[in-house]
Amino acid sequence: MKAKVLLLIILAFFLSSSLTTPTYFSELGKFVILVHDVSPAYISQIERLASIINEYGLQEKTYLFVIPNHGGGMPIEKDKRFMDLLENLSSWGYHIELHGYTHVGREFKCSREEALSKIELGIKIVKAEYFIPPRYAISAGAREVVLANNLTVIERFYLYSPEGMVYPILNREYTWRISKILYTYQFSRAASAYKNTKGTFFLSLHPTVVDNPEGVKFLHEFFKIVREDLG
Repeated sequence: MKAKVLLLIILAFFLSSSLTTPTYFSELGKFVILVHDVSPAYISQIERLASIINEYGLQEKTYLFVIPNHGGGMPIEKDKRFMDLLENLSSWGYHIELHGYTHVGREFKCSREEALSKIELGIKIVKAEYFIPPRYAISAGAREVVLANNLTVIERFYLYSPEGMVYPILNREYTWRISKILYTYQFSRAASAYKNTKGTFFLSLHPTVVDNPEGVKFLHEFFKIVREDLG
């Protein structure tokens, strides 16, 4: 049984390792936080997550990927508390970006026409520079539409620029349903990857990380390493 667990860990590490050298983006620097699923559904979690990020002075390193109409029934422009929160976070240095439109299913695994409709709705509400497709699922045609609207597309392994360039990236999420059993392994992986990469390190998070004690522990310990490294 122990041998099987060890094999699974080794396999997971291999599959999560990029076979290409991650790109360093001078405009982003060594470290970036990508917060997915920013919507009124998680407003209390976003507030708590922001307080941790603020504690380590990482506001300007944080990109909040907003869902303009979560589930098709949560238009952010009609939620004053949420819009006020975004305005405050922006004034503190956070970047407000776009994460699909409704986040229902694999919504950008779609036709060019459907993608254009959703992007036009999204950019009317969120003035963004970056776009992450929900679940990282996007068709080639939809990607072309997003890029044509001058949005940089961040996917799991690559970043696509409106200028037509494709860059390999190191983009990882270590805190999704993190448990006590796997905490040491996940934290060690993250710390090692951050220390050893020569490219920009993208740390993906979801707001619900703050609902998990192990997730909160990870944030404090990892952000401390980053803060000491960045000075």
